[in-house]
Amino acid sequence: MNNLRFIHLANTGSTNIGNGALILGAEHTLAEDIPGVTFAREPWDDYTFGVKKFDEQFVRMVNESADALLIGAAVSFNGQPHQKETGTRFELPLPLWDKIKKPIIFYGVSYRHWPFQPYHNLERFKKTMAYVLNAPHILFSVRNDGTKEWIERVIGYASKKIIVIPDPALFVPTERAVHHELSSDAVNIALSLNNEDEVYRFGGAGRELFWRVASPFVPEKKLISFWRRIPWWDARRARFLKELADALEVFSQTRAVNIILCPHYFDDYTIISKFIPFCPIKFPHQNIVSTGMLRVSQTPYFYDLYAQADVALSMRVHSMSPAIGLETPTIALTSQTRMTTFLYDAGLSDFGIDIFDARFKEKLIERLSFIDAHRDEVKVRLRDAVCRMRERTRAFNVMVADFIRARR
Repeated sequence: MNNLRFIHLANTGSTNIGNGALILGAEHTLAEDIPGVTFAREPWDDYTFGVKKFDEQFVRMVNESADALLIGAAVSFNGQPHQKETGTRFELPLPLWDKIKKPIIFYGVSYRHWPFQPYHNLERFKKTMAYVLNAPHILFSVRNDGTKEWIERVIGYASKKIIVIPDPALFVPTERAVHHELSSDAVNIALSLNNEDEVYRFGGAGRELFWRVASPFVPEKKLISFWRRIPWWDARRARFLKELADALEVFSQTRAVNIILCPHYFDDYTIISKFIPFCPIKFPHQNIVSTGMLRVSQTPYFYDLYAQADVALSMRVHSMSPAIGLETPTIALTSQTRMTTFLYDAGLSDFGIDIFDARFKEKLIERLSFIDAHRDEVKVRLRDAVCRMRERTRAFNVMVADFIRARR
């Protein structure tokens, strides 16, 4: 398999740094497991935002310049209204799929969809999945975050061709650097907050009931607009942020803390601005700093801060999995099943705390204190889990190489 060349369809232009962890993590393990492999990155986000089109030219590029097409481990299934061709972010019209003469590898793709949220172009999605799961030149893998179960529930049947692999972001490479946000005389806590899909994330059972009744008749945008007008709709977010601030204040009474806010995307600034007022007055003046948002090209630098932090409090998926992969003691602040399913699959369910748990504050204080007292034990747990997942990834990468070899 020497000189195997992938066209890697990936979000290389993204300002969401989690995409960098997915891109580099996948390429890092594939390069380790398939000697001589090279990657020509094709910016998926250019196609998403209309700079380029999935068309005959795309098909020719794949056929003429690669041994295989690698469709990277991004959120691919989010049911957006504009995804009229396939109901996915890979919007190559189905009649053109047969014209691709090289193997297609879906590498750890994922979903983002909330209970009772409309999935636009659902029938196109089902038709696309029927093609994917029956095409002999396609190898289809999803992340270990419940994507397989979600797809099977949506399409109405199970399939052995949906292969589950560990989140590639676990294996993001880093470059050692100086991070001035870190403190040498305090517990450095990297805190990633997430305000993405805020109505779905924080709306609770009331939102779900309202959507179940109204979504068949009312457009999604109108539902969201209406829900935001309800004075109490975000009470669950406020309660979580207050208890998070209270827990950090309690912990700071026993250990000096340096809290580093790590925004991964613009949504995060909204929740950061809502979090600060709940903090004790000294925190924003003495104990809290922030990183900036960085591009994919700065991924190794950005995640090196996680590697050097003492604790990661991770509300974002791609704060959680890279931190775990870097063996940084991690507390996943879970608000969606994608995170809890990943933790369960990794054997690390006790590393997560539901942010809506009635005992969230107490559990977070207990977990922070445990990590502080048992750091080496925690790191061993993480190392063992990552080693197991790395072996699973290696087995799949060998499958990828064999799959391509059989079609050369």
